Amino acid sequence: MTLTNTQLLLTEATDLLTKGAEQRLFKALQDAKSDVAILVAIRGRSLNQNSQLWAARQRVKRITDQIVKANLPLVIRVAKRMNCPGISEEQFVSDGLLKLLQCIDAFKVELGYKFSTYLQRPLYRHFHRMMLKEIKRNSGRIDGEMAFRDRTVDDGSHEVDELMEVLEANTAGLDAIEQTMVLRHFGIGKFSPETLKELSIHFGFSTGKIKKTLANAIHKLTQILTEGVEDEIK
Repeated sequence: MTLTNTQLLLTEATDLLTKGAEQRLFKALQDAKSDVAILVAIRGRSLNQNSQLWAARQRVKRITDQIVKANLPLVIRVAKRMNCPGISEEQFVSDGLLKLLQCIDAFKVELGYKFSTYLQRPLYRHFHRMMLKEIKRNSGRIDGEMAFRDRTVDDGSHEVDELMEVLEANTAGLDAIEQTMVLRHFGIGKFSPETLKELSIHFGFSTGKIKKTLANAIHKLTQILTEGVEDEIK
């Protein structure tokens, strides 16, 4: 049996770090990055200083690799929950790893919370953006299985709960038809997931109008759900 890229990545993964272990690693990473910055700034470095710079860069790489391997299962688990026509699981995982590296660089250990908890929000938001771009690229084509449902992670982060809050408060400005269509299509609350054809029969709209209406609703929701995310990862 040939292993997929995702399966190969999982062979490199390690156990999720405890909060204490994470803090120690990130503090060591900060120290190593500081050493690199100081040594890079020195003009006319001696051979010994060049050797120290190489060693500091190796420490940065080694510590970063440890953090990446510990959080690989989380990235892959979230990627597997995504389902969007035109985007493969491998693409989600690949983009998720890039987002993981970005979050490692941006994480502020002094704030005191776990990196794995911090990572989840920008990771989900990044995948949401990927799906939205794919929808736009395909002129509003939406697959019945794509979306916001069943996106929970083991430590209690609930994307569906957040979506429900946005829908109930209607902060995205959806009209009644858009709200009902989103709930029925994605099987949220009391509804079971409905295909585009089933929605077409229920609402009396053409499949084309259903696609367009859903794409517009998802665009509005994504704008609300991604508010402030860029600030979180800067």
